[in-house]
Amino acid sequence: MASDQSELNNHPSYHGGRMRLLLIRHGETVHNVASVYAGVTDSALTNHGVLQANRLATHLATTDVKISHIFSSDLQRAFKTAEAIRVAQSHAPMETTKLEVLREQDFGFYEGKSFIERPKEGNQSGKAAHQEVHRNDPGFKDVESKESMKARSDTFIDTHLTPLLHAVSEEHTVAIVAHGIILSHLWRAILKRFHPSKVSVSQGIQPAGNGFGLEHLGGWSNTGYLDLEVKREAKVVPAPVEKTEPAPISEISPGTSDLPQKPSTTPPNIPETLNPPHQPLDMSLLVKAVNSKEHLVGLKKTRGGIGSLEHDTKQKTVDSFFKKRRIE
Repeated sequence: MASDQSELNNHPSYHGGRMRLLLIRHGETVHNVASVYAGVTDSALTNHGVLQANRLATHLATTDVKISHIFSSDLQRAFKTAEAIRVAQSHAPMETTKLEVLREQDFGFYEGKSFIERPKEGNQSGKAAHQEVHRNDPGFKDVESKESMKARSDTFIDTHLTPLLHAVSEEHTVAIVAHGIILSHLWRAILKRFHPSKVSVSQGIQPAGNGFGLEHLGGWSNTGYLDLEVKREAKVVPAPVEKTEPAPISEISPGTSDLPQKPSTTPPNIPETLNPPHQPLDMSLLVKAVNSKEHLVGLKKTRGGIGSLEHDTKQKTVDSFFKKRRIE
């Protein structure tokens, strides 16, 4: 079957398929509520976070989204959100693929520390000032670099996503559930795989402010998602060209227009984003929605602090106390 699919993809008249790609952030966590850095810390979902994940799962299932593959960070907040989505599908994938490469940025020294612990003095950023003070402390660990997150994103694309893009033969959806910062890096890495002329956005979508372009679309709310559509470019069968015998060299006079001519203009410079090792995909990319949260409309957090508590899987819902009578 794999060889048959490969032959189909390479057939000159093959028009290819369409993939919907969802980049999803996990539900609310206890560390989100406490404003504490939890990059690689395995933070738990709150009761409200579970409700968000279930709302998203129901929304995707009832809008006829056919998910063929689900990838997730191996941290529980992302994996449990992904599992809620998978289980709700009528024809769900066999499993959610958990990957360490999709983890959030490692905050190093700041893991488990409050946001307000970063000093705001001098001309240095809070992080730089803090690093300078604590760099020689025993066990000090620096924050993961942007270069490291870019490398992780490229690894995921090369290993898991690109093979699916090349194999797509019909419309289906791939969901990626991870974390806000790594998703931003993943989006930029995906964008660089497409030629700028083949990238478009749906009407009404605006990039983030401050003069940034598409690579800076803004942040992700809890269970908010970036909705992308990837289409293989249609391949046209070229018309057969009649072969003719070349004229003898002796019959070609110097200076004739049949001689190869140097181009009148130099080729345009290839944008920096398209430099090797990643060649642009022969596909188009459409941004359909940014930080989509329509599934959260009308959802309110339970009062009294209950919504912000860590979710306990042993807890029963009110509905469970009203069991339906079994019909014999």
